[in-house]
Amino acid sequence: MSRSAFVHQGCVYACDDEFVETAVPFIVEGLERDEPVLVATTTANIELVRAVLGRHAHRVDFGETGGFGRRPQQRISAFTAYRHRHPRDERVRILAEPVWAGCSPRRVEAWECMEAALNTVLGGTGIHMVCPYDSRNVPPGIVANVRRTHPEMIRGTDVRPSTAYVQPLAFVRGRAAPLPSPPRDAVTLAFGGDLGRMRHAIVLETAALGLLGEHMVIFSAAVGEIVGGAAGGHGRPTVALWAQPGEVVCDVRLPMALDPFIGLHPPTLRPTPGDGFWLARQICDHLDVRPGPDGTTVRLHTRVRRSPR
Repeated sequence: MSRSAFVHQGCVYACDDEFVETAVPFIVEGLERDEPVLVATTTANIELVRAVLGRHAHRVDFGETGGFGRRPQQRISAFTAYRHRHPRDERVRILAEPVWAGCSPRRVEAWECMEAALNTVLGGTGIHMVCPYDSRNVPPGIVANVRRTHPEMIRGTDVRPSTAYVQPLAFVRGRAAPLPSPPRDAVTLAFGGDLGRMRHAIVLETAALGLLGEHMVIFSAAVGEIVGGAAGGHGRPTVALWAQPGEVVCDVRLPMALDPFIGLHPPTLRPTPGDGFWLARQICDHLDVRPGPDGTTVRLHTRVRRSPR
């Protein structure tokens, strides 16, 4: 394995023994090579691993998977943060079990697309990652897509190329459901070049839609990052805002083609066009980037939170 390679392996297990048979050799090999090892899985699986590793368990970083980023953008930030904690190591190992419990269809789609995106977003990081999927609890459709989003599959110490693997962009284009059109009563705003005025208009309109105080200001900042990032392009972005049960939704129509993975990688000291998108992904509860024939639609969702009594 080269230093720059990102290795992404899927693991489907059907019992505790199968999990241990894959997880422990992966961890032990990393420890023997003096590589940092992070294990983010269920509490029960952590206890299984600790019991087998015994006195060597203290050399492993553990985290309960539910607290290791419940949204895809948080998850990727956690992966890169762990990598940055070990800048002098050629390679780090991460065993990361996705969180599927309680996921809506929209969240499942986002997680599966993230699994595909990792192959691009984490390229060159030197991370060796294994993603376990518990077939006892994970729906069959999700288990089937493991082989489409991971270039390799691992069971025990046996690693084989995934014959069903799909290139990330192709997977996302085939997996992502079409975005419904904005409702007829959506409020449309045209960007005239003054970002401050646009953000002020978004604050006023989202207040009318149910956002409160600091929440509506932060959301307007997220939308502003998307609009501002396109301000130097040809044509003018347009914004559409509407409410639907429990959330406010915003479409930003950009007159340019964008990578659907833009903003998934955290900013570095060198500014990039994706920095604003990364910030928006952190702020919003859900964000879609959908290229189209005449540009790109960015759809942002934020929950409407009740005011404290």
